[in-house]
Amino acid sequence: MHCRLFAAALVVSTVLTAAPPTVSAAASFGYSTGSDKYVVSTGKGLTVTMKQSTCDITSINYNGKELQYKSKATHVNSGLGKVTSSIKTLSDSKKTIRVICKKTGLEQTYLFRPNENVIYMGTYHAKDLVLPELRFLARLDKSAVNTGITEATIESGMTAIEAEDVMQNSQGLTRSKYYSGVPFIDNAVYGVKGKSVGAYFVISDVGYETSSGGPFFRDINNKLDVSNELTFYMNSDHTRTEDYRYGFHGPYALTFTSGAAPSASSLDFNFFQDLGLTGFVPSAKRGKMAGTITDSKNVLGNSDVVVGFSNAAAQYWVKVAAGKKTFTSPLMKAGRYTATVYKKQLAVGTASVLINAGATKTQSITVSYNMTSNPIWRIGEWDGTPGGFLNADKIHKMHPSDYRMSAWKALTFKAGSDADSAFPMAQFRGVNDPITISFSLTAAQAKVSRTLKIGITLAQSSGRSSVTVNSKWTAPVPASVAVKTRGVTRGVVVATTSSMSTPFQHQRWLRVPTLSSSQSQVALQTHPRSS
Repeated sequence: MHCRLFAAALVVSTVLTAAPPTVSAAASFGYSTGSDKYVVSTGKGLTVTMKQSTCDITSINYNGKELQYKSKATHVNSGLGKVTSSIKTLSDSKKTIRVICKKTGLEQTYLFRPNENVIYMGTYHAKDLVLPELRFLARLDKSAVNTGITEATIESGMTAIEAEDVMQNSQGLTRSKYYSGVPFIDNAVYGVKGKSVGAYFVISDVGYETSSGGPFFRDINNKLDVSNELTFYMNSDHTRTEDYRYGFHGPYALTFTSGAAPSASSLDFNFFQDLGLTGFVPSAKRGKMAGTITDSKNVLGNSDVVVGFSNAAAQYWVKVAAGKKTFTSPLMKAGRYTATVYKKQLAVGTASVLINAGATKTQSITVSYNMTSNPIWRIGEWDGTPGGFLNADKIHKMHPSDYRMSAWKALTFKAGSDADSAFPMAQFRGVNDPITISFSLTAAQAKVSRTLKIGITLAQSSGRSSVTVNSKWTAPVPASVAVKTRGVTRGVVVATTSSMSTPFQHQRWLRVPTLSSSQSQVALQTHPRSS
């Protein structure tokens, strides 16, 4: 017998004192320096002013319109504090303007190119500097850039219902900066806009290589409240599943348009190859893999497939079209990687792959996952996600308490007849437990020992499943695989995927006289936090 349950438990700056300068939109490409400031103009309508002592950006003037929020700056994290900075014109054909900002353990680089309304960036972070998170935060004036990501737009009158970062209005509609997140693999271009202006992050093909979490990790992109905050999170503790990586983050860019989003291919990051930036690995020192997926038991079927690569220093991924079995990886730093094949988001095969600089590794990855065929019953698709279950289509974009959610309540689910969409995508202790699964067995089926398998993609607050059969037998409670922080209430449903298999001896749990027509029940509850 097979079912799938996704268990979780609820738990339950620099102030600018001077007005930004008035800048002509027609300023030619170049830079000037003054009292503790650099002023850089792209020659196409963008002029950026930053403090020399901190590298805080204090003005972003686009076509004569000031976009920078006046009360706080745009910068790495919430500001780097005192830094050593320099500005120069490089000797390349474009005469690129470079600003480098250094402090122990961190080096931030800003690059400007003629006639491009773009701030190109790279961030080098070493272990010398311990940071709880690493992000680039653009704080924009919401009177000029007044439209953000809807789910992260905090409206007047909303109050906090969880920590200080999940908000709710009087009708029960919820918003949070966390609901702006998109899986890294799909998050190459995102942004905010206003009248005749748009601000967008564009992340290069290797922009997430030094981040953590893998292809399906999601983090904060936006919050529209007193200002319109646009963020590129490089590392954070938001439902973190692995150790931080260190080194060069990027390249990435903050680009300004008349409103429309740029395409991922609209920016050319190739000029980074010759800049010699600290920690940056050029393409000539990278290799790649030309791979083949061997799936003799057709575990993948017609599912979406992703191949991921990871080690302690870097991570990469590539999408593989449904039905295809060959792929080519991105250019990767030299080293040994664990390559993982995902059926949607379920790891179904791994291989160790050695990548050498300047070479293409040809290798096969075998799908080794034992996908049980012909179960007596199965609820949902076994693909590492809660997709298709009740509220799964909403959970990434709103709090579980949101009035738009279908009610979370205890229920009896008839396996084999009830629709998967009636089965809840999460179980909350004291809210929608127990969940009772009712089913029938033939006499022949009842004579064979059976195993109940439960897939868990995320647990929090030490949550784990407790299983009771026919109110007479309770399975041992397994150890929790819970993350250390909030998850499902932040719109995250995938962390450390695990499964729980519970074997039953038929004589211990079926005690009815006519087995061929009997009704049996499995009750699932969320076990409380361990003491």
